[in-house]
Amino acid sequence: MKIAVFCNDAAVSNNILPILKKYAAKYTWYVYVHKDSPAWKIFQSNRIDLIELEENADIKEELTKGDPDVVYVGTSWQNTTHLEFIKVAKTLQIRSIAAMDHWVNYRERFGYPHETWQDNLPDFITVNDEDGYKTAKKFHFPNIIKLRFYALLEDITLFQNKKIKEHDSVLFISEPTQKVALTTFGDENYWGFNEFDVCEEICKNMDIFATDNLTIRLHPSDEPKKYDYLPSRYPNVHIQIESPYEKALIDSLCENKIIIGIDGFVLYEAMVLGKVSLSLIPSSKRECFVPLFEQNKIQSISQDLKLDHFKNRNCTHQTESFGIDFATMIDERIKTPTKRII
Repeated sequence: MKIAVFCNDAAVSNNILPILKKYAAKYTWYVYVHKDSPAWKIFQSNRIDLIELEENADIKEELTKGDPDVVYVGTSWQNTTHLEFIKVAKTLQIRSIAAMDHWVNYRERFGYPHETWQDNLPDFITVNDEDGYKTAKKFHFPNIIKLRFYALLEDITLFQNKKIKEHDSVLFISEPTQKVALTTFGDENYWGFNEFDVCEEICKNMDIFATDNLTIRLHPSDEPKKYDYLPSRYPNVHIQIESPYEKALIDSLCENKIIIGIDGFVLYEAMVLGKVSLSLIPSSKRECFVPLFEQNKIQSISQDLKLDHFKNRNCTHQTESFGIDFATMIDERIKTPTKRII
């Protein structure tokens, strides 16, 4: 069985990476990436053999050359190469699967609100948790498969086995809010805030969290010196800047007691592991779609806020019991002819 894979974004690449490793010998893999993309960096650092695509690459020529039995793509709402892979797979009568790795912009990943966006849907959709499944069902996606959450399962095992001491410290998960707003809406202040506003809100209110230790974990697309101005502006806060390419996420989650972000997957993982995981979005124009505890979604850090207001509970059992393994999906679900239902 030959499987062609295309990824661009970091989250889905991190989830497909364990699959590539686990089934390296069982299937023949053709892994396509754009050079210097988050996927390229993640796979390169893990010694995955890659086929680098030019921005205007002929996808039909690539897939004809490899002649795969299945095309498996990671979805993105900023990059559209995955749509070309699905389109060509249909033309060549190759079975196509798209991985959903978040809880937001499900339709947008396939071209919505364009009226023909449903033509971009693949034969199968994979989701990794119950909330993702409900979202995919709500939008009537075809042939939804509950797949094991490999990346999170690996991190759960590592979390349970690592002997890293937790400190009374806050971890801020950066994201390119300003850049995404500009790219998507043509206005970098579209939501009325950006990642710098969120980070400075935390810096100003560290006493709420009973610590002066703050680690800022950069997003894979962040400039390395993005937050270098902060230590001089907030000298009473001990600030460390952390690269996602130099330190494993699970190590960061082990070390920090409180995890704060905007709307990223890391917040979900932190919640599952039993950390105090907070979404801070200082605007009514944007909401957090990560399925966190509701009281952990806040718009500001007020002085009367208490740390015991927030909820934390280990939820690893839900992930451990969800979905089928990749080989079962490929060998039993994908090989069996399935009627497309849209």
